[in-house]
Amino acid sequence: MDKITLYYFLVANKVTLARGENVKLMLVDAGLDHKYVRVERDEWPNIKGKLQEKGAHSCTLPYIEVDNQRFFKTVPIMRYISTKLDGKYHGSTPEENQLLDVVCEVSDVWFDHLKISFAGSEEVKDNYTNNTLPAQIEMFEKFYADCKGPYLLGEKITYPDFLVYHMIDDGGAREKLKGTAPNLVKFVEAFEERPNIKNYLVSLA
Repeated sequence: MDKITLYYFLVANKVTLARGENVKLMLVDAGLDHKYVRVERDEWPNIKGKLQEKGAHSCTLPYIEVDNQRFFKTVPIMRYISTKLDGKYHGSTPEENQLLDVVCEVSDVWFDHLKISFAGSEEVKDNYTNNTLPAQIEMFEKFYADCKGPYLLGEKITYPDFLVYHMIDDGGAREKLKGTAPNLVKFVEAFEERPNIKNYLVSLA
């Protein structure tokens, strides 16, 4: 692929927070040449207007730019990259790909809960920590228990794995996995040992 430019907000002054990091992790893992442009919130309305003038109908962040073409929405971006790489991060059968679609959708539900918690009252935050988060961990543990692991489809990493890893990291789940979700623990350990990912995580320390 030609060099990719990824655009996303800098959320709460944390370089890995929120949806852009899913795409970033895939770009890193695939070893793709890319640039990451962080957009200031007061810049976005002007940028969005220019994108709409150029024919973009659903302008959201993150988006990527490749060879003067722009692609929007986190999961569709990830599917596009995988497709361009000959299905590198897709499943091998329609049934596997259906499972990947399901896990993508339920990870979006988890993300929506996290967004509500992030901006909510202390009561809302407590409900997320004490009820929503344990329920999400329990459900995703079942998905990862269905295969021999460490990834959702066994030895092959696929694009939902990036979403799930980032939700674990972003959603406050990491410290709650031990003793309750052994398959997710195995998954996180394997993910973080992937050579390109490992080097990237070291660079953030």
